[in-house]
Amino acid sequence: MDYDALLNELYRLERFGIKLGLETITELLGHMGNPHRRFKTVHVTGTNGKGSVCAFAASVLRKAGYRVGLYTSPHLVRFNERIQIDGAEIPDADVARIYAEMQPAIAKTSGGSKVRQPTFFEVTTAMAFHYFAERAIDIGVIEVGMGGRMDATNVIHPLVAVVTRIGLEHTEHLGKTEDRIAREKAGIIKPGCRVVTVDQPTAPLIIAQAHALGCPVAVVGQDVRYERLGFDRTGQRLRIADGGSIELTIPLLGSYQPENAAIAYAAVRGLSQMGLEIPEGAIVAGFKETSWPGRMQIVRSHPTVIVDGTHNAPGVPTLATSLKELFPGEKPVFVLGILDDKDLGTFANALGPIASRLVIARPETPRAYPPETIARAFSSHFEEPLIVAKVSEAVDRAISIAGRDGLVVVTGSIYTAGEALAHLQGPQG
Repeated sequence: MDYDALLNELYRLERFGIKLGLETITELLGHMGNPHRRFKTVHVTGTNGKGSVCAFAASVLRKAGYRVGLYTSPHLVRFNERIQIDGAEIPDADVARIYAEMQPAIAKTSGGSKVRQPTFFEVTTAMAFHYFAERAIDIGVIEVGMGGRMDATNVIHPLVAVVTRIGLEHTEHLGKTEDRIAREKAGIIKPGCRVVTVDQPTAPLIIAQAHALGCPVAVVGQDVRYERLGFDRTGQRLRIADGGSIELTIPLLGSYQPENAAIAYAAVRGLSQMGLEIPEGAIVAGFKETSWPGRMQIVRSHPTVIVDGTHNAPGVPTLATSLKELFPGEKPVFVLGILDDKDLGTFANALGPIASRLVIARPETPRAYPPETIARAFSSHFEEPLIVAKVSEAVDRAISIAGRDGLVVVTGSIYTAGEALAHLQGPQG
């Protein structure tokens, strides 16, 4: 089987949908020898910022001399992005080999039943844990897929559990209120670990769960404070204080990234308190050299083209704030493709007033809104937005509209961001 055919077979597991719960993944990993028990972990959940926090923490740990696995989702351009060791994506050959090796375990787990058939995310999670174990990583930085308590990644027992800022998302699976969602996400907290969260309305619920399990908690905004010292289009400078003080430079843009950096810093400090040696020089270098594509990423000049994976209601206003901050007085041409479980009103209210033009496309997923539906949501701002068939075509049209000195912002979903990056940069790897 060639690699593309293998990926298509793997993606077909998505037909089994989202099945929250640990029974299937626990059995699957058991048939594989429980690889997740062979390395230390950091576990990160939250509504927004999870991936950036993971990228910061993994970069610092690598600079400290550890062999670091990074498991995130979804990917932007290539499936292999989800599973990395020391910044290198899992090779195609290892994806194919491990998937083949997993088949007996998958068959035993399902027992021929579609109800017991592991989902795409469960298989991918087990693949990552197997790869990390066989490559003898020191520590894995693991991003939750959805929620926390019943997410397939929640078979691990982390040294540090991180809960970033929480907002309404996946309410059909996680609950209709932020409190319910916070309780689900706090389910990654295990006895004996350290906990990091951020000062927010749901923080008391998270702290209560931590204390119930005897876990120390660091709250960014209270125990760990940060100050933004400056920013431009190349990065940001900040000072973080938690008794002592450290100044850091981060290359990631956006008014929200200093908070993510402070959360990652608190997680790294938690790992130090759990016995890992992490020198200050590694912290400074790790933050400075963090890479996390598709998040306020400037990918081209003349015109300036930004690709951003913002995809939910809590993230859209912060995107708008960041654009106004970095490009004062400029009105971008937006390229939008949005998934059909998202609140279009929030997108329209935040982005409509700052946009000069709107180009709408449907990313290649059945979960995307029809462009005409997005156009109706923005109708009070644009009578006739431009609708095109593909994201790549939308990007080209927006670049043409913006002109040499303009600004193009591609956003709305990770799928849209990934298709734009593939078009602008070519397939990665």
